[in-house]
This record gives sequence, C-alpha cells and structure tokens, in this order.
Amino acid sequence: MTVAHTPVDAAMLIEEHRRRVDLIEQCANEAGKAEFERKWLAILFRCAQWFSSLPLNPELYREPGGAFRCTIETAFYAMRLAGGQKFGTNLSSEKRRRIEPQYNYAVFLAAVCSRLDEPYRHFTVERESDCTAWNPSVNGAAGPWLGNAPYRVSRRAAPLPIERMRTGMLAQMLIGSDLLAGLDADVMSELFGAINPNMKPIEAESLLHKVIRQAVDTAAEFDRKAQRAVFEPVQFSVPSAVHVAAQLQPVVAAASAPVGGSQAPAGAQPPAPATSSPSSGAAATPATDASHAGQDGNETSEPAPSPARTHSSLPSAPQTLLEAIGCAPIEPAVKEASSANEARVPAINPADMRAPATASDKTIRVDNAALFDEVLKGTPNMIRELFHALREDVAAGSAKGVAWNEKGLVIPKRLIGSYGVTSDTLVEHLRKRSLVVGNEQGEITLGQRAGQLILDKPA
Repeated sequence: MTVAHTPVDAAMLIEEHRRRVDLIEQCANEAGKAEFERKWLAILFRCAQWFSSLPLNPELYREPGGAFRCTIETAFYAMRLAGGQKFGTNLSSEKRRRIEPQYNYAVFLAAVCSRLDEPYRHFTVERESDCTAWNPSVNGAAGPWLGNAPYRVSRRAAPLPIERMRTGMLAQMLIGSDLLAGLDADVMSELFGAINPNMKPIEAESLLHKVIRQAVDTAAEFDRKAQRAVFEPVQFSVPSAVHVAAQLQPVVAAASAPVGGSQAPAGAQPPAPATSSPSSGAAATPATDASHAGQDGNETSEPAPSPARTHSSLPSAPQTLLEAIGCAPIEPAVKEASSANEARVPAINPADMRAPATASDKTIRVDNAALFDEVLKGTPNMIRELFHALREDVAAGSAKGVAWNEKGLVIPKRLIGSYGVTSDTLVEHLRKRSLVVGNEQGEITLGQRAGQLILDKPA
C-alpha cells in the first residue's frame, strides 16, 4: 500500500509539541535559555528535519509525523526516568559531580537517536518529482532532501534487518562533532552503547542503556493504549474559567412588581411556557444575567429562538453555553421586560466575587518566595517543585506522616518517592547545603530551615 504525504516544516513540528519541549527544558535544568537552545533544542530541531512527516513503523506511531512524536515522547520519558538515578557510582565524588550533567545529556541524546533508522527499515520513501528513494546514510535528513515536494510512502515486503552500526553512524551525523566534543570518553562510550535499536536487555547492561530501554518501552505502551482507545485525547477547546464564570453568574431576582398585566387570581392554572408573561421571575432572571454578561465584555453570541416558541418539532442545536447547559435562551420580549429592571439589578463581575487579598496574605507569599530562593538556591527545579508540592499537600492534609520532632521535620521516604524523586536524590542535594539532619531506614529528617518551607514549626 502506497500513501501520499506532504513534508512538514521542522519549526511547525517543534511548535506542535511545545508542551513536551517545555517539560524537557525543565528536566535539562540548564543555567540559561541560550544554553538549552544550543545543546537540546538544536537536537530536537534536527530530529524534526530528519523525520519530517514520516511515520515510525506500521505498528507504532504510524500517523504522519509519528516518528518525531515518538522521538520527543521517548526523550521526555527518559529524562524523567534518569532524574532519580545515580550515574558513575564507581567514580570519586568530585569527578561524579562534574560528570553527572554529561550523563544527563547523554540520556537525552541516546533517547532521540535510538530510532533514527526505524522509518527507513519499514518504509520506502520516494519523491514524486524524480521517483528517487530516500537513503538516510547517503541523503541525510529527510526534510531537506524532500524540500516542499510531496512524496510517497510504501511499506516494504519485509523490514530491513536491524543494524546497530548504521544507527550509530546516523546518530553521529545528527548530533555533530561540536556537541560530542563536550563529553568525556567514558560517557561517550556508554552513549553509543545505549543507542541500540534492539531494545532487548543484555547481560552487561549499563545504567544508561537500561534507562533508554525503559523509556522506549514506556513510549510504545503509551501508543498501544492510544490505539486501543484505552484513553482518548480531548477533541474540543475548553473555555476559559473567566468566560464560564461570567456565563454562570448567580441568580439575582428583581424585587419589583410585575411589568404589565394584572396578577393572576388564586387557583388559576399557571401559564404554559410558550405563552408565559415576560414579567415572571424565572424568565426575567436569565435574560438580565445574559444581557449584563454581554455588557461586561464577555464573548456571548445572540441566541436563537427557543424550540418551544417557534413550535418546531426538532430541537435546535445549542448556540451558547447557557443553552448547552439547559438554560432558556433570550427572547426579544424578555429583553424588553428586563430593560425595565436593569436599573434595579446591578451587573455582577465574577472577579469582584473573590475576597480581596489582605496585606498579610501578600506578605506571607512574598516571604515564602524569598525563603525558597534563599534556602534552595542552586538546587535543581525538581527539588524546588517537590518542596512546593509537599507544602501544598501538607496544608491540604493529603500528605500523611509529615511532622516535627526535636531534631527537625520528619518526612517518610515513601511519600517522597510518590512525587517522582527518590529519597537518595533529595538527600544528596540537601546534604550539600547542610539541610538534612537525619537519614533513617524509612524516613529523612530535614533541618529547621528546610522544614519551614514545607510545614511551619509550631510555637
């Protein structure tokens, strides 16, 4: 089967996966934006050029652009898995501190390069302009080679055999000598050992290869679940909270006499919905609220007449958020009646319903931010996020076992692991700053300065 495709610009592919790119930037933990763009974003851009809109293989990530989606998701999973690992444990502590960032970068490089050869193994990619087939070893990246011309993808009768040497050669082409020159010989050796398209575990498996293999398996399982519709992506855009709040304003009933017409006698039957008086409270309230929502500057379209008033046998499609949730639409007669009550029913701004922050609340937030910067200065982002998450969960009562003792703040190690950070990693970063006073079997004890960031010490 042959399928026609159109090349996709690399910048568009990067922007399509911007949220994953931002998460990878967070895991990279570079000192500045320029360094991240030079070392990390440049590699992702080259990968987007390499794959263009190619699928990965006939079973996984098989949609146009699937190969790049697989690459960026695998890189993200690998970075998260590497966050709690210790590389180079046989090295001295001084050399390990210097070389750990290199291992972190090597995990990223191995993750994005392990499947460079996969589309070529399964598909024949042919330009429509000259009917020439793509060979990455000769032509390099598919995007520049294809240009803007359409191309055809046909499945091979049998996939080409896995060649680890070919994948390693393609990885060298993609990364370039300038970035490889910044790695020590030991790290580079483990890097190319981990760039292995055969993801079966081996006997003498390095930690780097193990992380990459687990990341590849995680990405593959993620795509299998998506194909089985175990979970489905949201296919509609969710309105902003401000717009929803403006549409669903609290009901404010007018305390005035009915407009027009005399009061119905006791015991009389209530009027039918289609001929009800516009002066009734149930009809006037939605109209007044909706008209004020439009005056407040919210995006409210003019609703269509209700099915009951047009005597239509078929329900009309909802035109506004009010109709979608079952509220009556606005009628011209109701608008006229509501205009008489506008002076008595003030418009409600959802922003005004919030209790204003007191000066003490603002001071506490500023003081907490300054304290975080002072105590956790120089720590990775994941450690700061852990402290923020722990403080919020302890305040909400969902983090159990966190309490002060005579030494400091006691935190169960199992609780720390539930946030995606191992207790050993946390202890290692905090011990450098003398913030840990105890490391027992199932719990760690933080000093007073670090403990105050999570739970205020009782007086």
